[in-house]
Amino acid sequence: MASLHLVPSACALASCLALLPAQQSRPTEQSLIAASVSALVAMQEDDGAWPYEGVYRVKREIPVGYRVGGTSIVAGTLLRTAPGDAKAMAAVLRGLEFVLANLSDPLLLASAANAYDVRIWGQCCALELLCLLRERKAAPEHKEQIGARCTELVAAIVAEEIKGGGWNYANHTTQAAFVTAPVVQALLWAKSVGEAVPDEVLERARDALLRSRFEDGAFTYSGNANPANQRGINLLPGSISRSPVSETTLSLLGAGDVARLRAAVHAFHAHWLEIALRSQQKGTHDGPFKIAPYFFYYGHRYVAQAIELLPAQERERQRWALLREILLMRDDDGTWNDRIFARSRAYGTSMVVLALVDAGLSTPPPWKRPEAATK
Repeated sequence: MASLHLVPSACALASCLALLPAQQSRPTEQSLIAASVSALVAMQEDDGAWPYEGVYRVKREIPVGYRVGGTSIVAGTLLRTAPGDAKAMAAVLRGLEFVLANLSDPLLLASAANAYDVRIWGQCCALELLCLLRERKAAPEHKEQIGARCTELVAAIVAEEIKGGGWNYANHTTQAAFVTAPVVQALLWAKSVGEAVPDEVLERARDALLRSRFEDGAFTYSGNANPANQRGINLLPGSISRSPVSETTLSLLGAGDVARLRAAVHAFHAHWLEIALRSQQKGTHDGPFKIAPYFFYYGHRYVAQAIELLPAQERERQRWALLREILLMRDDDGTWNDRIFARSRAYGTSMVVLALVDAGLSTPPPWKRPEAATK
C-alpha cells in the first residue's frame, strides 16, 4: 500500500479502501506480526535501543524518556509475540540492558516540577516492560534488578501524580487523559505482579478520567471537560485516539460502560480519516481538530483494547474494520510509521503489532477494588 504522504486528499485516501483485499483473502494477523518481528529486530540500534523520535529535544538530543520509552515498547512487543525466536529474545535482552542502564538518569527520576517533561512516558513504558518480564520469569540474570526497578518506578510515578489525580507531561497542574490512561495501565501491570500501588491513586485517576469526558464521548486534551470549551482539539474527531484508551482504562478501573466503549470504537472508525490525514505530516497540532501525528498509531493500539471489551459477537467486525485501516497505512517496506522521523518506525510498527495481538497479551488485568477483594 502507498504511504499516506503520497495520497493527496481525503477522497483519494478513502477510495484506496476499495483496493484492499476482501475479508476472506486478507493477510492474517499472524503473518503481519511475523514480518514485523523480523523488521523490529533489524531496527535495533548498536546500543540496544529503539528510540522514539519526535520534535522535542533536550540539549539537541532525543530525551532519555523517549529513548527508554521507545525501547521498552519494542522490547515488550517482541516478548509478547516472539518468545520462541532466539534472535528476537536476544534483542529483548539487549533492549532490557539499555533500559536498566538508563533508569538512573536524572531525567528519569521522580520530579513534580511544573515543566514540559517527557520522563513520565519513559517511566510508564519501562514499568510495563519490567512487569511483563517478571510475569514471564524472563531474563532471570536480571531478576533482582528488575524487581528493584519496578518498585522504584511505581514510587516515582506515584510521587508525580498531579493534585486531584492523573498525570501529564506538558505541565504539572492539569492532568491529560491520554497520559493518565496509559500510566494507570502500567500501574495495573505493576499491581498484578505484586507491587504496592496505592488504591487511592487509582481512585483519583478514575475520577480524573471521568471529569475529562464530554457528554458526546470526547475526552478533553487536558484538564476537566467544560462544555463551553469544546472546540477544536476537544471535539470528537480530535479525541478519537484518546476516547478508546480512556474508556478502556475506566473499564479496568471498574467504571466502565459498554455503550460508551462501543461509541468510542465507532467514532474511531467514523472519523479515522481525520487522524489518517495527519500521519507522517510536519507540524504538531494542526488542522481544524488540532490532531498531532503521534496520535495515529497510539489510537490504533488502544482502540484494539476497546474492541476486545465489547460483547463477543461484535468483536470480529470491528477487528476487521481496524485491520483494513492498518493495511491501508502499511508502508512499502511492510512496516508502519506515523512520524516524519525514520527512528520512530520501530514505535509505529510496535503499536500496530500490539493492536493485532490477542488483547490478553496487551491489556492489564482489571483493578480489584478493595471492597471487591474482601468479599
